[in-house]
Amino acid sequence: MDIGLGILTFGTLGFVVAFGYIAARATEKYRQSNPPKSSLSRDGIEERMAAAGLARVRND
Repeated sequence: MDIGLGILTFGTLGFVVAFGYIAARATEKYRQSNPPKSSLSRDGIEERMAAAGLARVRND
């Protein structure tokens, strides 16, 4: 019983560490690929408008 508990404990810890490492690598790769900004943010809207070739008129 004790050996089974040890295997489950270290197996779970190993899985969590491996999953965290893979997720961190995928996140870093995504950040370096220069992803588009959120369309809900001000600079994201400006980025999409510029990409579409539309001029944005500001009422400042």
